Amino acid sequence: MKTTLTLLGTAGGPGGHPERAGIATLIESGSVRCLVDAGDGVSGQLARAGIAVNELDVVLLTHLHDDHTAGLPGLLSFRHTMRGAPLRLIGPPGTRALLEGILAFLTANTAIRGHEGRLADPATLFDVEEAEPGLVFVDGPLTVTAAENSHYGLTTFATEQRSYAFRFDAPDRSIVLTGDTGESVAVETLARGADVLVSEMVTAADVAMVPPPVRAHMLAEHLSPVQVGRLAARAGVAAIVLSHFTDASPEDLAAIRGEFTGNVIAGTDLLRL
Repeated sequence: MKTTLTLLGTAGGPGGHPERAGIATLIESGSVRCLVDAGDGVSGQLARAGIAVNELDVVLLTHLHDDHTAGLPGLLSFRHTMRGAPLRLIGPPGTRALLEGILAFLTANTAIRGHEGRLADPATLFDVEEAEPGLVFVDGPLTVTAAENSHYGLTTFATEQRSYAFRFDAPDRSIVLTGDTGESVAVETLARGADVLVSEMVTAADVAMVPPPVRAHMLAEHLSPVQVGRLAARAGVAAIVLSHFTDASPEDLAAIRGEFTGNVIAGTDLLRL
């Protein structure tokens, strides 16, 4: 069994990006294909990676910010139109309501394309699970474990919201995705001893670009380059792959390497490892 990591999209934050697609990551282990997050442009990025939407086995959402879910309506619609098999959708609380909204979006397409040949009721094709931290997915020897991170540390919501990091353990390697997070003991524990840590990053330049009311969120609920390095060092991972970032300057990479002696890779779209 071989396990591979493909960065389908590495851009973080809302809005389009001229050179990168929205955040989305593909983990393939043996014949199992797992998509983590579904940012803007994910269907096209899957095609560029040689994967059809019908070939996914599960979609896992770290959290429900729009830069992590904007491509999901198109992905599910195309799978429905192409007569895909039922698909598991796993995410935090609120994922079921998100799917219900997408099913409403699919109504017009179903009414039209249903005349071109029978389409199944889309509600029967997507099996949604609102997961608690812990073991969330098992397929043969592949396991996926979730830990709640600190991306919502400053905010009190009227309804329950959670943000997760995920760990993929396969016989040949272990891969951890931080999701969007600030400093977090739970993420450090989840990542302990992993072969690859796919980490988000927010730089000083990123913080300077946002409106003042957003800066506290950027500083507390995301990771600076130094914090990325410290997380990797404390967790004892073998390598860092940066994703969900705007730019990684030589100074930013030097700040990470000042804390972490392992391999550091600034991720690019469609990088496969």
